Amino acid sequence: MDARFTAEQDEIRRAVRELLRGRCGPEESRRAVDTPAGHDPALWTALAEQLGLPGLALPEKYGGVGCSVTELALACEETGRVLAPTPLLGTAVLVAPLVLALGTERQRADLLPRMASGALTATLAAPPGAALGLTGDNRAEWAGGGRAGGVQARPSGGAGGGAGGGAVASPRSAGATLGGPGGAPAARPSAAAEGVEAPVVVAGPRAAGAALGGPGGAPAAGPSAAAEGAGAPGAPQSSRAAEGAGPSVAPQSSRSAAAASAPQPSPVERSLPEEQPHAPGWRLYGEVDQVLDGHSADLLLVAAHAGGFARSRTLLFLVPGDAPGLVRTRQRALDATRPQARVQLRDVEAELLGDDDGADVLEALARTGDTAAGVLACEAVGAADRVLEMTVEYVKQREQFGRPVGSFQAVKHRLADVYVQLQAARSAAYFAAWAAVHDERRIGGLALAQALEALHTAAAEGIQLHGGIGFTWEHEAQRYFKRAAADELLFGPAHRLRAHAADAALLFERAEVSV
Repeated sequence: MDARFTAEQDEIRRAVRELLRGRCGPEESRRAVDTPAGHDPALWTALAEQLGLPGLALPEKYGGVGCSVTELALACEETGRVLAPTPLLGTAVLVAPLVLALGTERQRADLLPRMASGALTATLAAPPGAALGLTGDNRAEWAGGGRAGGVQARPSGGAGGGAGGGAVASPRSAGATLGGPGGAPAARPSAAAEGVEAPVVVAGPRAAGAALGGPGGAPAAGPSAAAEGAGAPGAPQSSRAAEGAGPSVAPQSSRSAAAASAPQPSPVERSLPEEQPHAPGWRLYGEVDQVLDGHSADLLLVAAHAGGFARSRTLLFLVPGDAPGLVRTRQRALDATRPQARVQLRDVEAELLGDDDGADVLEALARTGDTAAGVLACEAVGAADRVLEMTVEYVKQREQFGRPVGSFQAVKHRLADVYVQLQAARSAAYFAAWAAVHDERRIGGLALAQALEALHTAAAEGIQLHGGIGFTWEHEAQRYFKRAAADELLFGPAHRLRAHAADAALLFERAEVSV
């Protein structure tokens, strides 16, 4: 590893620092967090258009700059110095890498260029520490685990699965037949298991809406067959009649009878765009707290549990910020520069990220979590560096007993300890940012733990050495202390970050020692 910055990296740091110095001072930052969005749209536009910051780590193919996460982390060190309230963390650090890793080519081409330009802001709706695998194995039950709680995902009744209309043709859409959104049992669950396409069952008003119209308003496939008690398309009608397993459907109207003679498109074909005619729809139920910028993000990437106990898995879904049934409530956060919201999903229609629900979503979340930890570590180092700088300037000016308080040995030693701790954290943060690109080892959590402790110490000493003014709301020192405490609550705390790293490295595993 070459610890020296390249000329390009130096220029990125300088450009970001200069822009923030003129547009994100203490007063501007305080005004921005008091707005409904929680950030300054003009500053965000400047960061995107003048510096290309949201797309710094995205490929040029998708409108990005083509740099790596290392450069993005160094830029975030500068945003951390001024505690800039921007949607950069959610958009560029959390969501964009997941879309790049798991999204289809159509989703990447649609979303990533808009994220890179700053036109689209996004956030990850999931518990940060648990979902990203920073404080423990993210295969735990943080997404609901099949029980009540978290966010649950179910296939839409009107979307079905595959290209077979309203029939269940794969395990992915089996939930619509076996349980459906209305919770009604299927008439013949064995039909799907035997490879026979089963018709959509209507057992109540909610299920009837899915079968007759579905969420997209598309008519159910094969209404004439259902009215005559026939089996699904392709199934022998004699066996269906012998078993008497005709589906329970609502009486056919004259309009339905007239339409039965014409070929009917499947619900999937009617409810989805032409470029994805066979993608099944999903509906989300549940609630997520502490969603960064969740009240203002244009797009939410929601981690939800699907499959219950039979086929338990965690999937990622794209939900527009204005989706029907989505309720977003801004919460009072400890650190106002990191606005948070409670997100409630009440039967919200969502699009699956990617085209394969067998993708290893948890592994992708863990990789993103390690990268995000490295970026956050650099951000914390920038904040600690700034608060130390403010404290040193102050103790040089404040006089006590006829001399600057900074000349007293006790004050010198305290600030020297902060400096040493800061430099150690900076080395760890830079290495984590470099390793995110060049090394397979995941060390972001360790770097984040060290950086958060350094920021906590620097902010606490800054408050103490500023005397009475350091405790006031008007002073900047308390804002840095809140950043340290809030990040520990969101992504830590430090001892759990270290404990998880030790467990992952099998540091305390017992092993027999031969003598």
